[in-house]
Amino acid sequence: MLAAFVAVALGLASCGDNGGSAPPPSQLNAQAGDARFTLSFSGSSDVEYWLFAAPRSDIDGNNWSLTPGARSATKLTSPYVLCGLDNGTTYWLFMNGRKDGGPGGPSSEKISVTPRPAGDQWESLNPAPRAAGEVFAANGVAMARLSTCPARAALATDGRFVSVSDKGHINYSNDGKSWQAATLPSAWSGSLTAVAGYASNLNTPADPGLNFVAVGAMGASLTSKDGINWTLAQAPNESLPELRAITALSSSFVAVGAKGSIRSTSDGLSWTERNSGTLEHLNAIGIGNNRLFAAGNAGTLLLSNDSGTTWSRINLPEVSGIDLRAIGHGYLRGSTATDVDRFLVGGSGGYIASTSDGGSTWSAQRIPGASTILGIGRTSRYLAIDDLGQVFTSTDGLAWALQTTPKLLGPRSFLSFDWGYLVGASDGRLYGSW
Repeated sequence: MLAAFVAVALGLASCGDNGGSAPPPSQLNAQAGDARFTLSFSGSSDVEYWLFAAPRSDIDGNNWSLTPGARSATKLTSPYVLCGLDNGTTYWLFMNGRKDGGPGGPSSEKISVTPRPAGDQWESLNPAPRAAGEVFAANGVAMARLSTCPARAALATDGRFVSVSDKGHINYSNDGKSWQAATLPSAWSGSLTAVAGYASNLNTPADPGLNFVAVGAMGASLTSKDGINWTLAQAPNESLPELRAITALSSSFVAVGAKGSIRSTSDGLSWTERNSGTLEHLNAIGIGNNRLFAAGNAGTLLLSNDSGTTWSRINLPEVSGIDLRAIGHGYLRGSTATDVDRFLVGGSGGYIASTSDGGSTWSAQRIPGASTILGIGRTSRYLAIDDLGQVFTSTDGLAWALQTTPKLLGPRSFLSFDWGYLVGASDGRLYGSW
């Protein structure tokens, strides 16, 4: 690794004989995020810009590569996300420019940035425009990953966000912050509870291969190839159960709902019923490392190891009288050896159960002061939110602490993604933290 750094460092002085040096970019700005920062700058389209970063204040072209934790990136365009960093560590960085493979030019100004965990500070995000006096609840929110971090391929740097409401609205966003109303089928009228999506062609901006499915009351489903324009796939049918949660696999979707319903589809049009072995309402579904968990009322937890085709019952400890509402999954970032495949489920009374062996053994606890856990996720640490809008965080998924952030009003849905969280509220707004 050090040899690679040194090789890049030599490029500061000489990268070839055919090109020339160029002035550095200007207006450098680094926005801190969770184990990452987003770099923006101004420059010329015919110049190659290189980035050099290290956790030392006297960084320069001679010492940066000799510093533990040093990072570099080449041929950058603005904005650029550098991820896989250490939270709480201050990184100093500079850039230079070159043309046609020539030597690096003079260094830019030097700036610093300190990554920090998401979940401490929250923004109240305005929903897409709606009719005056119209009230709806943001029942579900999803993100399809579009691009990945060069240094950490398991992490996303960009995505298409979609939210759905109990009045059948669908909104979309390119950054999770600014939202617009999607185009719905002219005949659509129904209630939506959940949405999921994926991109089959990651890191291909011109053709990401997006697929979204939204589900809701009476088995209704809508589909979209971009999250913006939607088609009615399954009209509401009184004979079909409400679908309450859905997740995306690599090329299909699995949804769960009322009376133990589990249904799978590849396109949102044709659905296959799966035998859950229960009549309890199922409220959540989650995936990680090729395992699917479905959670529901009366402590019901189901496991599938074959993409949702067959399911088996998991017996959780201390689960009597508990309705389960949330499923979370995550590795300790950068080291799967120290936090192997941890799943968590949560529900009423602040109940949290966790497993680190794929579901064979579980430990359970109640988070002090917590009400019903509605969402569990992980970026660089675990985070849980309850139906009172309280936010709890944990470094290991075992010991939890209540955050001092103000309560989030009327939480209804929760999304954990690679660099932050979104919470849908009963008044249609979204809360975000990243």
